[in-house]
Amino acid sequence: MALHQQLTKRRVLAILVSLSVGGLLARLVELGDRVFYYDEAWFGYWVLRFMENGVWEYRPILHGPFFARVNSVVFPVVGANDFTARVVVAGIGALLPLAAWLFREHLRRAEVVALGVALAFNPVLFYYSRFMRKDLPLAAFMLVTLGLLVRAYDTRTPRYLYASGVTLGLAFATKESVLLWLVTWLGASVLVFDRVLVRARDTDGDALTTLQSLANRAVAGVRAWWTHGVLSGVLFLAVVVYFYAPRAGPGHPIGLWKGLTGDIASLPAVVGEATLGSFQAAIEYWAEGSIQNHAYLPYFTDTAETIVAGALGVTVLAALGFLYDRYTGDSPRALVAFNFYCGVAAIVGYPLANNLPVPWSTVHAIVPLCVPAAVGGVAVYRWGRSRLPAREPAALRERAPMHVVRAAVAAGLLVFFVASAGATLAQTSYQQPHESPLGDPGHQIVYYAQAPDDLRAVVDDIDRAASTGGGETDVLYVGERLAMNETRVDYPPATGAWHARMPLPWYTEALGADVTSVERPGAVGNNTPPVVITTPALKPTVAQKLGDAYTSRTHALDDIGDRIVVVFTRADGA
Repeated sequence: MALHQQLTKRRVLAILVSLSVGGLLARLVELGDRVFYYDEAWFGYWVLRFMENGVWEYRPILHGPFFARVNSVVFPVVGANDFTARVVVAGIGALLPLAAWLFREHLRRAEVVALGVALAFNPVLFYYSRFMRKDLPLAAFMLVTLGLLVRAYDTRTPRYLYASGVTLGLAFATKESVLLWLVTWLGASVLVFDRVLVRARDTDGDALTTLQSLANRAVAGVRAWWTHGVLSGVLFLAVVVYFYAPRAGPGHPIGLWKGLTGDIASLPAVVGEATLGSFQAAIEYWAEGSIQNHAYLPYFTDTAETIVAGALGVTVLAALGFLYDRYTGDSPRALVAFNFYCGVAAIVGYPLANNLPVPWSTVHAIVPLCVPAAVGGVAVYRWGRSRLPAREPAALRERAPMHVVRAAVAAGLLVFFVASAGATLAQTSYQQPHESPLGDPGHQIVYYAQAPDDLRAVVDDIDRAASTGGGETDVLYVGERLAMNETRVDYPPATGAWHARMPLPWYTEALGADVTSVERPGAVGNNTPPVVITTPALKPTVAQKLGDAYTSRTHALDDIGDRIVVVFTRADGA
């Protein structure tokens, strides 16, 4: 029986739900085991400070306020730790395969299933769905937005358009890269539209008539749907304002809740800050600043290496799927070409936009490439099952039974892609999630600023010190590079010393540890705390000051090893 006959619509949906449930369980396994990466600790710390003081304003370097709003609801309910900080992203990643169902009118049933599998278990998407960064949520919200717009077109049902306004607003709440997605969508739409006109010229000989017909349909659509479009825009604006509106507090006179509960006159300023103010700040920092002043080729090479290491199967099958859909059959599908163009544009474009050569930017290419990859995967399967017309040379057909050769080649290709993806997923998410390419062995998916696994021992030391309670100091930093006024980091931006400590500030804040610091070892008093952290250069002096009651260990704070600390712990731990 043919594959499309076996897969009823109900069975396809059941498979997608199973992928989401299984994907969620897989993502929750050891979710809190990996020590927080630099950026995770950075974002997590400011969420905790926002919960403490209630003050928030948009700062482009911290990206959008998604975690500030969402995790500040999660933490009071289930606590603040590595697991709970990542659980929202894990949930979004687990639900992502369900987005494939939105494209069911434009993909074959087997292709919908293949898309769900790719979205659920691609190693890069899987790794960064267990990571407190906003790239995976952004890509997920944009794919769902696209799917909802497609469903609105397919069904002529306004509720999908309303829902797309909400999901697009959520995408804007994640990070500024949403603007790159919109630019990519615009460019891909132009290419798809051009293909439509070229096809009309080749078949009917008159592209102008087709253009006029499409324009008339567009005008009619606007007339029929403009009220729905306005309501969708209002929903989008409401989500953006809720997330980006400042929150009032000391030194911050305007805020959303303050305006809604009494200071009504400040609401226009609040909305202005949430919309045009945030947009202007984002453009000034990310587009008009100097952070993208770097050579292109090294960044592109790094992106390509990450794609090959973490999404080789998706990339190869996406190219095959695009070519197969474009040059076989009666009519190329716009959805397949559109997503292929978006994926390629992200591979080429993000090295220009990035301020560092980071692996997570490939998420924005892999998600759209999964659509043509699903088409390519099913095409290879059907070719192996001899469901496609034979095109092999006659001489080759005479030497070997081609159905056997086809089956072997197709099976070998698909098994290789699945097995290599599975091995990469297991290595990067479970076996060696801390090991970047600088490690041995390491992987291109993992960034070098990831803290090593042995730093967990320091976290345990801090936890034991904080659990003793009382108002005494639990953690003492010693040295000019690590010392600062601790109240200086109640609000962003932070100090250089705070950044030099990362990711430890997240743990001291989450565990409720009392922290202080001194610039010189001589300033260390007689009543020393359970945990003392200093630099390697000061180790002998601090060791002499602390005496035999303390033991020391040297730890790197990231995989590149350019930030080293020495941690002294008191033998009794209290």
